[in-house]
Amino acid sequence: MTIKELVRRVVPLFVMPVPCSKTLVKWFDDAKVSRFKNSPNAKRGGGPVYYSVADVERFFRTKFVTRRGAR
Repeated sequence: MTIKELVRRVVPLFVMPVPCSKTLVKWFDDAKVSRFKNSPNAKRGGGPVYYSVADVERFFRTKFVTRRGAR
């Protein structure tokens, strides 16, 4: 998913308010979340960057542990 799609669909499941896209990109880069481009020829510039949803979810689960039933 692109960062815009992640902001709409995935990130709100883990953290509210949703951080800005620049912050998320920094977090994901620092955590080495897998990302790729649709075209192998578009290494620099051109085309959207896609992030691995599984890696994004893993990042949030390890960084933002929720405690259900905590008082």
